[in-house]
Amino acid sequence: MKNVCPICFESFKTPRYLPCSHTFCHNCLSSYILSTCKSKENPVGFPCPFCKHFVPGPSSPRKPEKWTELFPIDKVVQSMCEKNDRFCDACARVNEVEVATDWCESCLESLCVVCAKSHKRNAVSQYHKVTPIKDFSKTHLPIERGVFCKDHCLPAKYMCVDHEELCCTECVCTNHRKCNRVEEIEKAAEHLIQSGTLQNLTQAILQLKDILLKAKSDGEATMKYIDQSSDKILKESSDVRDKLVRHIHALVETHQDMLTQKAEEEKERLAKFVDTVIDMELLMAQHSQTLTATGKTLPSVLVQDYFNIKNQFKQITGMGLYKPCVKLHSNASKQLSTILDTLRLEDVRVETKLIPIGCIDLTCANMKMVCELPESSGYVSGGCFLDNGDIVLADRNSKHCLYYRNKNLLRKISLRGTPQDMIFRKPSELLISTNANSKGYIEHYDLDELQKFPNVQENQTFVYHLAISSEFIYVACSTFILKLDHKGNTVGKITVDSLTYSVAVNKQQEIISSSCSTDNVTVMNQAGLRMYSYSHENLKYPFSLHVNISGNIFVAGETSNNIHVLTPSAELLKIFEVASPRCIRFKENSYICIVGSNKGTSKVYEFLPNGLEL
Repeated sequence: MKNVCPICFESFKTPRYLPCSHTFCHNCLSSYILSTCKSKENPVGFPCPFCKHFVPGPSSPRKPEKWTELFPIDKVVQSMCEKNDRFCDACARVNEVEVATDWCESCLESLCVVCAKSHKRNAVSQYHKVTPIKDFSKTHLPIERGVFCKDHCLPAKYMCVDHEELCCTECVCTNHRKCNRVEEIEKAAEHLIQSGTLQNLTQAILQLKDILLKAKSDGEATMKYIDQSSDKILKESSDVRDKLVRHIHALVETHQDMLTQKAEEEKERLAKFVDTVIDMELLMAQHSQTLTATGKTLPSVLVQDYFNIKNQFKQITGMGLYKPCVKLHSNASKQLSTILDTLRLEDVRVETKLIPIGCIDLTCANMKMVCELPESSGYVSGGCFLDNGDIVLADRNSKHCLYYRNKNLLRKISLRGTPQDMIFRKPSELLISTNANSKGYIEHYDLDELQKFPNVQENQTFVYHLAISSEFIYVACSTFILKLDHKGNTVGKITVDSLTYSVAVNKQQEIISSSCSTDNVTVMNQAGLRMYSYSHENLKYPFSLHVNISGNIFVAGETSNNIHVLTPSAELLKIFEVASPRCIRFKENSYICIVGSNKGTSKVYEFLPNGLEL
């Protein structure tokens, strides 16, 4: 085997192997990962440097610099590199020198032909994996798929359902001894298969894959659009420039022709004037000479010349000659200079709108009814989707929780109080808010066994809708919102407007509530400080609200017979007409929702992009 890194072509230094079985130096792999991921916003993996197989990042997508150290070290290759010899290790222990021909992956030693045979014959080492060194690079697979607990690195034999963690025997006896459900790993795997949880996750992954493929197609189409648009803009500006040049050239030529014509006309006029003046100057010179030569002229001739010259002089001076003074003017240069004043054309405007992947434009979406839920024509005030897609509704009239699977009523859960709302808490728990005997309760159920656990909370006032985050449970109590930890301990109370029956929390951990007394929707921070608010003349008695995958707020106006869709900052996007919506709840990571009503059956709706067939 050549113990050479395929990146640096030197002996391996801290060799780490990838899921595709290829091994690289720690530093080489780290540099490769960083160079591959630097051009990506949120890298989730990288192609293997050798086979180009895609390798998922073993930790946070935003910390690729920490990925390398999380890939396991190839201890066999590391041991061979550290030994760096070709002689049998077993012979070397008795001061003998024999050329190594095989490698034991269990002992991490080189063996000669004789020692390799002895190794196989020995009862202790007969099952060790001994590989010829010449074939090692072809047969060596560094990956041994083991499942270990995160705290003790011991083989995982159990799963804590409460925390969704793999546990060893020590974990079960220490960290998870107080947990409600700890199952053997085989039973947990069987439950994942039989409950349909694996199938649901597979479907969700396939849906996300389709969404990502569409996003990729849209991105490529956008890049093509950018190229086409930039080419179009360049062509338009070039065409206008050429037209402008031709137009200016024509204007200048016309102007030059006019200038030449005017100049020639004036020069011709001046030439006539000059010729006339020259003739007159010659005549005056001749008359002057005649009048000065009187000594040689007869008296009769002199008198005759005098009168002739006098008459001509009188005629010439009486002609009223004018000396032309010509000046040429033109504003052409100023007019052309106005073009030069526009030294800079308007900047190119780029309009970029970030739309979450998988989200739709709700301003032009359609609301399609998927199905009606049978026997839900009572006073349904709340409900939720379970992790496997099942639906549970709170029927106040019958004091039952209605459990649906594949649109069919599967069973009814009887309650001692009047159910108001419910939320699903992973992995398989249902928290139900009920009111009885002027008190409010948050009841706790195990969905798999239909086992009732002790109540999470007992309150001296009525309780209504629930919301849940990774840290807290929120309970709407008309005049305040009760904030609990997941053990049911009160963390705080947030004062709100009266008749506040609904509460929700978004990914930014902002709290959203609606008041039926003021018909207002309010977005607050965790301290109760109001950040945004919304009211509308067509929103009346907003009994319920919820937040969907994109953070938009959906408010059910019970008496205004509509659902208002708001941005995360409580700005109106669109209003959908729905008869008497009493509650609205979205399925996680989707645009499918339950709309409960106190008039008619509850229905399942899906919001679809405009243009899709309803």
